[in-house]
Amino acid sequence: MSKDDDAMSPSAASSWFRFLPVDLGDTENLERYMPGGFHPTSLGDVYDERYRVVHKLGAGGFSTVWLARDETEQKWVALKIVVVDHSAAIETKYASSQHAALQCGGRAKFPIEYRHFTIDGPNGRHLCLVLPVLGPSASQLSCFLDSRMAPRLARKAAYQAVQALANLHAQGFCHGDVTTSNIAFCLSDIDRYTEHHLSKLFGAPEKAPLETESGEEPGPEAPQYIVRPIDFLASEENIISWDIQLLDFDQAFPASSPPQDMLGTPVEFLAPEVAVGLSASPASDVWALGCSIYRLRSGEGPFSSIDVWTPRDVVSFITRTLGAIPVSWQHILFDHEGQPTRDPSQDTPLVKSTDRRPLRDLVYNIYDKPENGVETGKIRPEHQVWDENDNIPYPACFADMVWKPKVTKIDNVYLHGYDDGTDELLEAMPKIPETEAALLHDLLSKIFVYDPAERITAGEMLSHPWFHVDQADPLPHGH
Repeated sequence: MSKDDDAMSPSAASSWFRFLPVDLGDTENLERYMPGGFHPTSLGDVYDERYRVVHKLGAGGFSTVWLARDETEQKWVALKIVVVDHSAAIETKYASSQHAALQCGGRAKFPIEYRHFTIDGPNGRHLCLVLPVLGPSASQLSCFLDSRMAPRLARKAAYQAVQALANLHAQGFCHGDVTTSNIAFCLSDIDRYTEHHLSKLFGAPEKAPLETESGEEPGPEAPQYIVRPIDFLASEENIISWDIQLLDFDQAFPASSPPQDMLGTPVEFLAPEVAVGLSASPASDVWALGCSIYRLRSGEGPFSSIDVWTPRDVVSFITRTLGAIPVSWQHILFDHEGQPTRDPSQDTPLVKSTDRRPLRDLVYNIYDKPENGVETGKIRPEHQVWDENDNIPYPACFADMVWKPKVTKIDNVYLHGYDDGTDELLEAMPKIPETEAALLHDLLSKIFVYDPAERITAGEMLSHPWFHVDQADPLPHGH
């Protein structure tokens, strides 16, 4: 489970769990296999008498997503099976947001559903959306030391996300959940592959039994095993396109009637005005898009931290970059759970920090891939390798798209998971070109402002020069 999708607070993490964790990397929140939660799906299950589950594509806070074979039309589809508690609301939202997406040009930038139906299971009635199959999310391709996008791909993906959002806003809709997890890469004609060919490309689905803390067998509300999502970067053949789509309209709303409740957006993408309890708007979408753009290019969110779990946390963290919150927000209160409140008896103050993280420093310190290893002349102690796969590069077919920082050696020591010495190692890495850094800093300076009315719009962003630095340089062959 990734923090982008469905992170838990420290208090939740310390509570009693029913299920033991599985050693399959990021998976769904296992504790949501309960009435009102996820549907227990297994490989080979057939839904609506035509969709046979073949592999898992991923999971988020409100759904699991499965690769399925449509036996009626003989094509591949993605089945998004929504948790019971959100199925009715999402079905209502999807109808209007899909109409807006179609008005925006349809399938070019948004995954338009083929159809939908319901599944009655042990945890209740689930909405199931039948969608086009998409590849990895931008979160997977740009994730700290695990994976980084090539700069050109980051800029191209960012521009397409801006186009999608600008089109959606022009139709009077807000997305409400713009994150790198909801930016997914298209696949190149997946329907030309048979099930046998896909198995050869990516291997058989990897499974692990689901076990309970008590040692009892899971009940009917949970599957017998958990499936690792398909790894599109594990193949010797690249079927990932350079085109993206903006996913997940679970939080979408008409700009004219913003929701009264807090958005379900991961807090590190929350615009400060939303975090303090004011209305969401197209401007809050733009803030979240700015956070996504920074992560596309850097591998990290500008306001992501192990200390950021609540709206209060993210506002405190933002002040380290933008300075004090506006005077008009000084009356804002937060309760003991870090949520905005109007009850003075619940007030817990913002944590004030003297540490500063200027936006210019964040941008100019983005590191890029070295041509070879990095030598600084320093002798460093060997680091114990816990997973040898960390230091194996991606197959050569992905060379123009992504790279793996953990393959880099600095003074003959591999980059590794975060510890006290990581910042010093990263300091030795080559940095973003200064000309590009200046443009990116200018763009983000127009996004990361407190006043939503002063924030650049998605439509205005389209002409910003950072997106067009590659204009005179043709794309690599095949893209």
